[in-house]
Amino acid sequence: MVSLTLQFVLVRTGNLRRRYIGRKLPFVAITVWFVYLSADWMATLVLSTLLRGNVTLNHGFVVFWTPFLLWHLGSPHNITAYSLEDNDMWLRRLFGMVVQVLETIYIYIRFRSDTMFNFLAALMFFAGVFKYGERIWALRSASEKQLINSVCSCEGNASVQEKFIRKGLPESTVSFEGRDMSARFKLLREAYSSFSILEPLFLDLRFGLSSKFYDNMVDSWMKSKSVDQAFQLVGIELSYLYDLLFTKMPIHQPKRSLYLRVLCFLSSVSSLIAFSAIEKSQHPKVDVVITYLLLLGAICLDVYSFIKHASSKWTVIWLPDPQNKLQKWYSMTVASRMHYSEGKMAIGSMAQHDLIYYYVKANTNTFMDAVRIIDTGNVLQKYLHTNWKIVDSELKQFIYSHLKERAQKNLTPEELEMLLNGKSKNILAEAGSDRDIEQELELELELDRADFIQRIFFWHFATELLYYDDVDGFRRGDLGQFYQIAKTLSDYMMYLALVRPFMLPKGFSELINKDNYKKINNFLPDTREKVTRKDFIPVRKTFIAAVLGYNHLGTKSTNSFEMIGAGSLFAQKLQRLVTEERWDHEEKWEMISKAWMELMIHAASHCSWKEHAQQLRHGGELLTHVALLMAHLGLTTQIHKEVAVEDEFDFGMPPSSF
Repeated sequence: MVSLTLQFVLVRTGNLRRRYIGRKLPFVAITVWFVYLSADWMATLVLSTLLRGNVTLNHGFVVFWTPFLLWHLGSPHNITAYSLEDNDMWLRRLFGMVVQVLETIYIYIRFRSDTMFNFLAALMFFAGVFKYGERIWALRSASEKQLINSVCSCEGNASVQEKFIRKGLPESTVSFEGRDMSARFKLLREAYSSFSILEPLFLDLRFGLSSKFYDNMVDSWMKSKSVDQAFQLVGIELSYLYDLLFTKMPIHQPKRSLYLRVLCFLSSVSSLIAFSAIEKSQHPKVDVVITYLLLLGAICLDVYSFIKHASSKWTVIWLPDPQNKLQKWYSMTVASRMHYSEGKMAIGSMAQHDLIYYYVKANTNTFMDAVRIIDTGNVLQKYLHTNWKIVDSELKQFIYSHLKERAQKNLTPEELEMLLNGKSKNILAEAGSDRDIEQELELELELDRADFIQRIFFWHFATELLYYDDVDGFRRGDLGQFYQIAKTLSDYMMYLALVRPFMLPKGFSELINKDNYKKINNFLPDTREKVTRKDFIPVRKTFIAAVLGYNHLGTKSTNSFEMIGAGSLFAQKLQRLVTEERWDHEEKWEMISKAWMELMIHAASHCSWKEHAQQLRHGGELLTHVALLMAHLGLTTQIHKEVAVEDEFDFGMPPSSF
């Protein structure tokens, strides 16, 4: 019963981890991890206990219950793997399945009796083996090696005259002729086509697209896609990727899989009917109740899985044109559900980590010093002091407009490489600033990949100091919308540097964080008493004034991890754009926002898609959506334009043209 209960909990938490983004994310992740491991562990434990059981347990319940454990080990439809590593270890799972099936057969032989239970156990045994095998097949299909092989799997089925979009993908595989072409499914089908075409991208492979399709894709996104459509489409594409890597949904599509699942369902229903007809007066009531619950639980899980499959985006994209009232009703019902779900697929929230706010708050509380001695990994700082903010329409518009502006320049391969490496034209030069200040800040504005993490800390301190200086100076009315955009991007990139460092180029984020935390005391009041919320703002204002007013030039640190002084100097230089260059504050913040976008472009282009995919199980990151937007706009070196698709498709060689 515990094993069955864990299956129902796993169904619920499997859906939750894909969509939940918020303050409780660490607890959700831990809960899913615990339930995922416990479900397998409990089923294996019960199976081993029955294997060592006393032969005096000769009633048929032991034989009948054992196949349910194989059923449970097959896991629900919506979570087959907790992480990508589980997929690559599918062979070990297969070996475990063979051992556990043999254990079940041994228990069947050892405890068999001359009752109806033997026949019922045989029915459930074959259903359990199929469920378990289905999970192994899903893990194998989502393993990296198998995905790479499947990229070209369609090529052999194409005719000689077939036109190819890319190597291994003829146009017919993403054509929806004869299907329901109504507008209600257009977005899902467009996202599925893009997902299929860009599948090598998700495997970090370089590939070419036909010249015609490449131009159509980029032009379509440049001219006809609104910002809401763009973010919604990439959100749906990423949901397809999540299903492919972590669920059974993709392998449920072939008809043979449907037939086998129908047989499993009929097996459980037949067993329930047959068990109801058996004389049970001589059996313990507890065993009878448990058996009924196991049968009903198996049926409920199957019915729920079928409903979710019938109304999933994987099924509806291939719906035929409805011919009768039943088909029209089904189409309309599913379409209404999809319309509701599509809104949830777009990125909704993003994490925020204000380092100055945390430093001031922690350093004015003696309790935090004791916590940091124990908490050497700064877990409390990373998670409890991380806030979440809605990705509003203004931020989406800014991101999308900036990416389109970069894509409109028709960059050569060399220029694109420079852009993605952060060595494109200086942002201040584009804004038309004085050459002296441009030269003075040139090193700060260029993004060197070797010290990318330090640049994030550097820019973050400067942005936060400027933000609080302007807000405390009652300049909100002159700042426009860009000061909030810059603040939001700054806090998000700091979150990535501290909490998701594997998504960024390697750096010393932990050491920089610890070193600067210690140096905050030099700029804080002498008091170490706990500061209330009411008193916090005055302390923070005092800190900001002290940092900006301190002469950092005379005490330049030899520690390369010390970013407070460097950030303060940089903030003062940026403030000079207003006092000396006659910029208004809105222009200053627009330039800072664009600088953060360049940092994000650099980060998105250098993050492997394996890391992007790992974060999908935690709700997904804004950086992942930006990376996919860049791919659609041609801002990636992984996709190149082929003059003749039939002649050259080499995933490992550099592109011949762009």
